[in-house]
Amino acid sequence: MKLFLLVLSVLLCNALISQTITFTGPPSFCAGGSKILTTSTGTALAWDFSASGNPPWTSMGTFISITATQAGKYRIGSVSPPPVYYDSVVLSINPNPLAGFSFSPNNQCMSEPVFYTNSSTGATTYQWNFGDPNSGTNNTSTLTNPTHKFIGNAGNGTQNFTITLTAITAAGCTNVATQTVTVKQRPDATLGGPGFVFYDNKNYFKLCNSSNSALFTFTNPSTTASTNTSYRIIWGDGSPDFTSTSNWGITTHTYNIGTNILTYIVVGGNGCIDTTTYYIFLGSNPAVGLGNPGNTAICAGNTLTFPITGTSANSPGTIYTITFNDGTPPLVFPHPAPPSITHTFNNSSCGTSSPGYNNSFFASIEARNPCAASTATVVPIYVSQKNDPSFIVSPKDTVCVNNTVTITNTTGSNFEIENGSCSPGKAIWTITPTTGWTLLAGSLGNDFGQTDPALWTSGSVALSLNFTVPGLYTVKLKTGNSKCGTDSLTKTICVNPTPIGSFALSTLTGCAPLTVNTTTTTNAPFCGVYKYLWNVTYAATAGCVPAVSNFVYTGGTDNTSREPLFQFINPGVYSVSLTIIGAAASCSTLVAAQQIIVKGKPNVTLAATASTLCQFQSIQPSATYACYIDAATTYTWSFPGGTPSGSTSPTPPTIFYNTTGTYNISLAVTNECGTTTINRSITINPTPDVITPANIAVCPGENVGPFTLTSSTAGALFTWTNSNIAIGLAANGTGATIPSFVATNTLVVPIVATITGNAQIGTCSGTNTFTITVNPKPAAPVASSPVTYCQGATA
Repeated sequence: MKLFLLVLSVLLCNALISQTITFTGPPSFCAGGSKILTTSTGTALAWDFSASGNPPWTSMGTFISITATQAGKYRIGSVSPPPVYYDSVVLSINPNPLAGFSFSPNNQCMSEPVFYTNSSTGATTYQWNFGDPNSGTNNTSTLTNPTHKFIGNAGNGTQNFTITLTAITAAGCTNVATQTVTVKQRPDATLGGPGFVFYDNKNYFKLCNSSNSALFTFTNPSTTASTNTSYRIIWGDGSPDFTSTSNWGITTHTYNIGTNILTYIVVGGNGCIDTTTYYIFLGSNPAVGLGNPGNTAICAGNTLTFPITGTSANSPGTIYTITFNDGTPPLVFPHPAPPSITHTFNNSSCGTSSPGYNNSFFASIEARNPCAASTATVVPIYVSQKNDPSFIVSPKDTVCVNNTVTITNTTGSNFEIENGSCSPGKAIWTITPTTGWTLLAGSLGNDFGQTDPALWTSGSVALSLNFTVPGLYTVKLKTGNSKCGTDSLTKTICVNPTPIGSFALSTLTGCAPLTVNTTTTTNAPFCGVYKYLWNVTYAATAGCVPAVSNFVYTGGTDNTSREPLFQFINPGVYSVSLTIIGAAASCSTLVAAQQIIVKGKPNVTLAATASTLCQFQSIQPSATYACYIDAATTYTWSFPGGTPSGSTSPTPPTIFYNTTGTYNISLAVTNECGTTTINRSITINPTPDVITPANIAVCPGENVGPFTLTSSTAGALFTWTNSNIAIGLAANGTGATIPSFVATNTLVVPIVATITGNAQIGTCSGTNTFTITVNPKPAAPVASSPVTYCQGATA
C-alpha cells in the first residue's frame, strides 16, 4: 500500500510539473479586453500576478482558468506549500486605434457622391458601412477615403443614413466612429410600358410581331407623381422629346423595327432628379441555322468551318452565341450574324459526351432577342489525339555508370476515335547504341518496320535501364495512331565514369594561423563536370588554446571548390577529406582524409600569489606550461625591484623585495610558434621601524619612565608588550607612550623585563626591544659583638 501511494504521489507530482499555461492567439490583448488563461490539463492550481514580472507577487486564488485583464506576468504553482512553480506567461496590452472621419457635402441629392475623409490614427485597415442596403455590394468599403452614392428610398423628402467606420490595428484591435448623413430623396422614375422583360441585364419594353413599325403605349406609375415637378422622355429615335410639368397618365410613341434606347428623366419636388434607361424592342422570334461542314472526324489542332444560315430576316438587336463544348469560351456576335465560324479543336474529345454521342464535341449557335430564342447544333465532332511525344529521364539525363535510370512516357493517352469508341495509340522505344546497357524492367515495343501504328506492339510506359559502359546514348520515343499519323522525340543520356581522384596538401604541419593549398587530381568525366565537397573535422591538442575548431576558406574558395585554400586559425589536429561527386550524390568517391597538425604558441598560466607584500618579504613565483613545450622552449622571468631581478629557469628561486613601490612581474615563454607573455602587478608596502629607549637598570621604589616609541616611517600606530610584570609595569599597552611606574623587586636577585615595541602601517609591522632591570635592595646591616679598644687605638 505504501509503495502504491508513493508511486501515485510521484505520478501526480510529474503531472503537475508538466503543467503549462495555455491560451489562444498571441500573448497580448487589446486595451479594455482580456485573455483567458487555462492550465494545460484542467487542474486547479494557484495563480499569482506581478505587473513588473518581479516580486512582490499578488495571489489570485486557485482556479483552472482565469481572465487576465492587466499587462504583466502570470504564473501557476502548487496549491500546497512549499510552492512549486510550473509555468509563467507575460501578457502585454495592445493599444486601440482612434477612429474618426468627416464628410462632404451634406443634404445633397441621392445621385450625388458623398466624399469621406478618414482622420483615424493607429489603424492599418478600415471597414465602412454606409447604412444603405438598397445599394447592394456598394454599401460597404475597405478604402481609406471612400466615396458613396446613396440609393435609399424614392420620395421627395430627406432620408438619414448612419455611417459606421471601424478602424483596425495590425494586432486586430478596433475602434468605431459613427455619423449621420442626411440626403435628399430621389423621385420615382418608374415607367410603365408593353411587354416588360429583363433581358441581357437591361430593362426592355417589347412588341413581338413582323411589322416594320408599331405603336407603344406608356404609363406613369411613379409613387412620387403627386410631388414631381417635371417629366421628360427622350425617345431615342431622333423624334422630339416628350415633356410635362404635370402628373401625366398615358402617352404613346411609334417605333420602327429594331432596338432603341429610351431615357426617362423625372424632377422631384425637392429639386432632385432621377433618370432611368429603358430599351425598346420591336421584332419577331429569330431564326438561325448551323451547317455541318462534313468530315467532322479530325485530329487535335485541326480546324472546321461551320456556315451560319437563316439569319437575314432576324430583327436588329438579335444576339448570336456560338458554343463549343471543348472548354473554350462562347463567342457572341450582334446582328447581323457572321456568314460562318471557324474553330480550332486543340483537345481530344475522348471522355466528353454530347447529346446522343459519346466521346464527341458539338457546335451550337443560339439566336436570341427579347421576344424568344432559337438554336441549331452540329454533332458529333470526333477529335482524335494529335501525336506530340514527350518523356522524362529520372533522376536526370547525366548519370554515372552502373546507376539505374528510369525513362517514363509522358505523352498521355494519344487516343484515336473510331465510330465513337476511343482506342489508345501506340508507342515504341529505340536506344542507340544497342550495347552498353541492360533493360531491368519494361519492354521497348516493336514497329516491325511498318508505318501504320495499328500494326505496332507498344512498349512499356516506363523503362528501367542500367548503363554499364560510359558514353553517350540516344533514346527515341515514337508515337502514333491511325487517324493522326506518327511523331517522335529523341533525347541524349550522358553516362559518366565513376569519379576517381586524389588530393595533395601544400603542408601538413605548421604554426597557427596556417595557410594550406590543395592540389586535386581526378579522371575526366565523359560530359559535364564533377562536383567537389570538402569536409574538415577537428581534434583539440591538449593544453593549446583556444581548443575549438576555427578555419576559413580563403582566396574566393569554399567547400565546393575543386582546389580550395584553407587557413587554420586555432591550434589542433584537422582532418581534411574530399568527396568527388559525379552525376548524382549516389555516384561519388570519398578520398582518404589527411591530417594537418596546427601548432600554437605556449599556453602559460601564472600561479596565484599575493598581489601585495610588505617590505623585506619574499614570494616564490611559479607557472604551468602547455602547448608544444619542449627542450628548445625558453623562459624569461623579470622581477623589477626584486632580488634577484630575473631568471631563465622554468622554476625561478625565491624573490625578495626590500624597496617599496609597485612592480610588474612578467614571464615570456617562447616556442617554435612564438612568444606568450603574461604580466602581474605586485605592490610592496613599507614596513615601519621602531626606535626604542636605551636599556636601563633601576632600584626598587624608584619612579621609572615614561618612555616614548618612535618610527622614521610616518603614520605608524604603536603597541607594546612587557615580558615580566614583576617589575611593576603592565603586560601591554597601545600608543607610542609607555607610562611611568614604581619599580618593584621583592627578590634578592635582579629582575629583567624585555619591553617590545610594535609599529603598524596597514598589514605591515616592525618591532624593537629594550630592557628594564630592577636590582634587589642590599641586605640590612648586622650588629657586631662589643669591641674593646685601647685609648689612643684606631677603631
